[in-house]
Amino acid sequence: MSTRTIETSPQVYARVAGLLYLTVIIAGIIAQMAISGKLVVAGDAAATATNILAHKELFQLGFTVYLIEMVCQIAQTALFYILLKPVSRNVALLALVFSLIGCTIKTLSRLFYIAPLLVLGNIPYLSVFNVEQLQALALLLLNVNDQAAGMALAFFGFSTFLNGYLVFRSNFLPRFLGVLSVIGGLGWLTFLYPPLGLRLYPYIVLIAIIGSISQILWLLIKGVDVEQWKKRALESA
Repeated sequence: MSTRTIETSPQVYARVAGLLYLTVIIAGIIAQMAISGKLVVAGDAAATATNILAHKELFQLGFTVYLIEMVCQIAQTALFYILLKPVSRNVALLALVFSLIGCTIKTLSRLFYIAPLLVLGNIPYLSVFNVEQLQALALLLLNVNDQAAGMALAFFGFSTFLNGYLVFRSNFLPRFLGVLSVIGGLGWLTFLYPPLGLRLYPYIVLIAIIGSISQILWLLIKGVDVEQWKKRALESA
């Protein structure tokens, strides 16, 4: 198994990981900003319900895009583990676990995103509630979706921090990428206390975008130093 892993070019892992990372970013922007952000009106249950019912297919498309985002992020997480485990298998495994927990929470949170379609779908047994109550419940479910997704960010913070540490020590990826990941991870960790994370969110996102774009471009264009990666892999084996 060790020989087979070493013989597989890490450039393949790096390029695919970079492509998946890019897909995660694009899918997140489309689902969150282009779809959910336009249909959900903060604090206005009636307007939100009207938008969802008027654009059901678009709202369902948002759910599909969210799932694509999560599938790609899980695959990306696995590839990052393969790329970085030669540096420290234990730390890479810990980063993998934190990221998978975050992915699990975020995936489950999307059930609350799609649930308003059921609440607003004129189901007979919901007739015990009036229209205003159903609209309020739909908005509540969407808010739970956002809260759960925010909770997942804290787990991604641990994962990003640990991966940044591994990149910094790797010798087969530039140290500045590791530094950016560590800083980005510390930013996402502020969501351990959501009010602080939300207050700092614009700055955290700016740092995260810089770090993500830098890492994606490096993985897609430069990849890793293959000789250094194989050397670390042999030492680890």
